[in-house]
Amino acid sequence: MLKRVPRWAKLIGVVVVLVGLALIPGRAKQQLEVAKEFELTPIVKLPHVGPVDLSINKAVVYLWIATAVIAVAALVINRTLKARPGRFQLAMEGLFELARNGIVGSVMKSGADTWFPYIGAAFVFVLVSNVIGLVPLPFAEHNQLGFYAATANLYVTLTLALFTFAFTHYAGIKKNGPVHYFKNWMPKGAPPVLREFIFVIHGVSEIFRLVSLSVRLFANMVAGHAILAVFFAMALIFQSYLAAAILQGGSAMIYLFEIFVAVIQAFIFAILSAVYIGGALEQEH
Repeated sequence: MLKRVPRWAKLIGVVVVLVGLALIPGRAKQQLEVAKEFELTPIVKLPHVGPVDLSINKAVVYLWIATAVIAVAALVINRTLKARPGRFQLAMEGLFELARNGIVGSVMKSGADTWFPYIGAAFVFVLVSNVIGLVPLPFAEHNQLGFYAATANLYVTLTLALFTFAFTHYAGIKKNGPVHYFKNWMPKGAPPVLREFIFVIHGVSEIFRLVSLSVRLFANMVAGHAILAVFFAMALIFQSYLAAAILQGGSAMIYLFEIFVAVIQAFIFAILSAVYIGGALEQEH
């Protein structure tokens, strides 16, 4: 039988490895400009239509990838459904239950069946986009492997938030009528001048909902990817294998945390969308 290695021997081995990494001369310094990782240079240059640039950049490519992953997954699930599900089907059913009961069913008193397709689709799309952003793909500077997420682009998150914004007021107006819907923005018992002031404040708060819904997702995804990029850049700058090992260990911990952030941000976006639409449906008359 093999003898167990004493703890002191393990400790000495670790110290020797660390000292060796500290003494081994590093390679030539390299530079990685973090800001350039978020620049959207055209991959395929296309003409402008007015102020709109139709060129294909990596944000567009990541959107295509996310859409393709969802479409392929949907086809696979549809063709492989079984009475006794396997692991993949169980995982997809769990994701469906989370969106159906954990998000829509938990906050919407009415209209859950009507609005679940949109809220569930938004949840899955944001989740897949966030997770794909943690997969190294060759779209970084100089076609190197790098991390980027479509949801780290403000135009993408703003577009998603605009859908929620539009559907929120559409649902409220359709159920309550335009007059009653906007009239309910003002409390009935308040004096006339105060009621108008409250109406304006409510209108401003609706705009801030749109801003916060888009900026929250955008800022969280940018921050996580920026921290990862900084750790990788610092590992390239220091001419020390020891510093590089420590920094890469730290980046691995941050990477694991970013997986949690990717899931929780998709959950937050979907549940806030459900809250806003549900609130518009359940106005007090």
